[in-house]
Amino acid sequence: MDIKRAIWTGAISWVLVFFEVSILMFGFKINNIDTSLIHYILFPITILIPALVYFQKPNVKAGAKQGLYLCLIFFATSLVLDAFITIPLFVKDYSFLLNPYHLIGLSESLIITAYVGMIKMKK
Repeated sequence: MDIKRAIWTGAISWVLVFFEVSILMFGFKINNIDTSLIHYILFPITILIPALVYFQKPNVKAGAKQGLYLCLIFFATSLVLDAFITIPLFVKDYSFLLNPYHLIGLSESLIITAYVGMIKMKK
C-alpha cells in the first residue's frame, strides 16, 4: 500500500464530499444532508473517483483487501480533516463525529473501495 498516495487521494475524497455537501446545503437549500437521498446518491461518486485515481498507478497493489485498507485510510484522513477544519470552522460541535449517518457513509466507502480494488486486480 502506498500510504502517501492513499492519504492524498483520501484528502481529495474529503474535498469532493465537502464541495458536494456545500452545494447541496447552499445551492439547493437542503438542510438535513445526513438524511438526504440525493447525498447518498452523489456520495459514492466522491469515493469512486479518488479510489480509481489511487489504483491507477501501475505499481500499486490491487484487490478487495487493498480496497478495504484504502477505505480505512480515507476514513482516517476524513476524521483528521473534519476535526481540524469542518468542526472548528463550520459545525462547532465535536459530537458531529459520532453521527450515526457517518456509519452509512463508511459502509458505502468500504463497499466502493473494495470493489474498485477487486476490479483493478482483475485487469
